[in-house]
Parts: sequence; C-alpha cells; structure tokens
Amino acid sequence: MEGSGVTIMKKLVIVGPGGLGGTVAALLARTGECDVTIIGRPGAHIDAIQQQRALRLTGLQEFNSKVNATDDPKSIQECDILIYTVKAQDTEAVLTTTKHIQVHEGVTSLQNGVVKDELLINVFGKEKVIGGLAVVAGERPVPGTVDWTYDGGTQFGELDGGTSERVDEIVGLFQRAGLITQSSDAILSATWSKMVGWIPIGLLATLSRQNNAGVMSNRQLATEYIGMVRELQALAAAKEIPLIDLGPYHVKTWCQGAAEAAIEKILTSPLAGSQSTHSALQDIQKGIPTEFQACVGPILEEAQERSIPMQRVQIMYATLMGLEETLQRV
Repeated sequence: MEGSGVTIMKKLVIVGPGGLGGTVAALLARTGECDVTIIGRPGAHIDAIQQQRALRLTGLQEFNSKVNATDDPKSIQECDILIYTVKAQDTEAVLTTTKHIQVHEGVTSLQNGVVKDELLINVFGKEKVIGGLAVVAGERPVPGTVDWTYDGGTQFGELDGGTSERVDEIVGLFQRAGLITQSSDAILSATWSKMVGWIPIGLLATLSRQNNAGVMSNRQLATEYIGMVRELQALAAAKEIPLIDLGPYHVKTWCQGAAEAAIEKILTSPLAGSQSTHSALQDIQKGIPTEFQACVGPILEEAQERSIPMQRVQIMYATLMGLEETLQRV
C-alpha cells in the first residue's frame, strides 16, 4: 500500500520465453516494478531459469534478471497484465491452456500476424484486449539465456483506435524498462504495417539463407522485396487500412512513386546493414517450421476472396511451405 511505504508491484505473465518474450521479461523484471512470470513448454530453457532463479540477458544489454518460470499454466490463476509472445502457430494451443487466467487490467499480444487480436477476443472478451506489436529481435542461444539483438520499437493501443489510462500505464512500464515504446491511436495500421514489412524479408531470408543485411543490400532481392510489399499493401488498401512508416519498415514510403526509387531507398536503409537474423530463418536453421503458415496463410486466403493478385507472395510462400515439408521428414 502506498501509505504504508509498501510498493505494489504489477503482476505480469508472459506466455512464451523465446527471443522476444525473454527479452521483454528480463527488462521488465529488472525495473523492480513488476513481478514477472514466464510460461513456457517443459524443457531445458525453463529448467535453467528455475535453477538459476534468473533469466540471463545478453546482446544489447547484459545482466541477470529475477524472473519466475513455470511449464505448468495451471499454476497461474490471475495477473494484472497477460502478454502473449509465442509463435503464431502455437496461439490456439496456448490459449486453451491459459484461458482460465483471470486478467485484471488487460491482455495483449506482441506476436506476428493479423488475426492474433481476434483470437484473444474470442477467449477473453474485447474489453480485456489491448492491441500491441513489437519490432524487437532476440535469439535463445543456450538454455536460460536470451540474446537481445534489435529494438525497432513497441506500440500499444486500444483496438477501437484510441488510447487509455491502461495503455499509458503499460507504455510507461515498457519505457522505464528500456524498450523504445509508444502509444498508438491507430494500432491496426501499425500491426499491418509491421507485417507488410516483416513478411517479405522472412520469405527472402529463409529461401536465400541470408541475414537481414544480406537480403536488403542485394539489388535483386530488394527488387522482389518491394514487389511483395506492394502486393500486400493492395490488400491493406482494400480493407481500408492505411499503412504507416513503422520502425525500420518504411512501408508507406516504399509504396509511393516508382518501384526503382523505392529499391534505392531499401539499399541505403539501416536494414541493409542490419546483422539481425529474421526469426523465420532462425527456425529453418534449427530444422523446425516457421510461423508463416499461420501468418501468411490467412492473408493469401483473404486476397483470393477479394480477387487481389499476390503472385510474388504466393510463389515465395509455396516454396517455403515445400521447404518446411522436407524439414518435417528429416
């Protein structure tokens, strides 16, 4: 209680302790304002965090952070803020195991994809859901450790297009944790803008086996990238969702004017020198499927229903799905 000199800590639960979720958990826990618990699948990573009684963060910052960890969702009954950071293809499964959690303030998803908020609404109700997105990259090199490699910004906003006291509160928590964060009065536009920028890099990275700099500094790949960005923008426009320049993804700018001018902007952008490895390529390198079926599949289905051509995206997506089938047979 404030009057008695006792600080009331926010109880945060983060579902998914990988590169993104682990980075967010470690930074938030370090502030001393949050009691952070991460939920993950049974295995060496959760075991290591429990044994260390901490999560190790390396990369952009290096420290140990006191984080609670469990592989049993039933052990969590309530929290103030619930954050989902699992791979898109795992969303429905983890919602089944965490739907019992009583959320006092809000539930949000920092996952990839454009249908994630609808899935949360179906479980927790629209009034509980806060829109969110993160352009934050990290890797999990060894159990108990997360390597934070990039911070391109995080945004939160109410799904109806406004902000609120609870949005301002979670934005403040993230800012004080050291993450570039802001509120948004157009979170749907921001979510789509991230995906329009993120999907084409992932498709090109997985199939060329190159990091972001390798993709975005190559004129031939940058040309295909711009082509896919503009195909995806056509669907967003049909849905009356305006794109914005978000973090490293200047998709609004890239969709204006001649394609050649946009390609030149790509080749001289910070992405052309980024040594980050796209999460989809990290998955392929580990021999596991990406989250693209869950992220790109619904987009292609809607494009087909609306008769919006998406030839480049469709060919690249089909090729990646063919690659993933070979991984599953190994």
